[in-house]
Amino acid sequence: MPETDMLDRLIHTAVRTDDDVIDFVTALVERPITRQCWVLFLDERAVPISFVMPISDLPWQPDDHVEDFAALTSDVVVQMAATEVVLVWERPGESRLFPIDWEWVDACACAFAEHGVRIRAQVAVHTGGVAIVSLDDLDDLDDVSEVA
Repeated sequence: MPETDMLDRLIHTAVRTDDDVIDFVTALVERPITRQCWVLFLDERAVPISFVMPISDLPWQPDDHVEDFAALTSDVVVQMAATEVVLVWERPGESRLFPIDWEWVDACACAFAEHGVRIRAQVAVHTGGVAIVSLDDLDDLDDVSEVA
């Protein structure tokens, strides 16, 4: 369970830098338990909105549901008056991302952009820790061991 004082402080602090994103995600998720995606919402000042959307029933591989996921997130962004989101990919087990994880990162980047949802960051939470992931960091899918 996240430390309450730390979480209280973080939910009132703007998430502007990559380190801020890592601190916020670490306080919320701590350690990976199950394979799922968390959507965190930020307001116009980059302050977290007190609403978290865990999605645990995504298919193994991105498919037509990615568009549904993006559309749902877009609706919530409007309803919550959010300006951007953080996608958190919770992955227990291996401390690296696999090609299928990168497919999700790419598919969501494209689908969310089509729905006008600005992604502040995509973050992986795995046994090796918490790290921001970006398709720019991906040189070779066969050689992905850990994203720093």
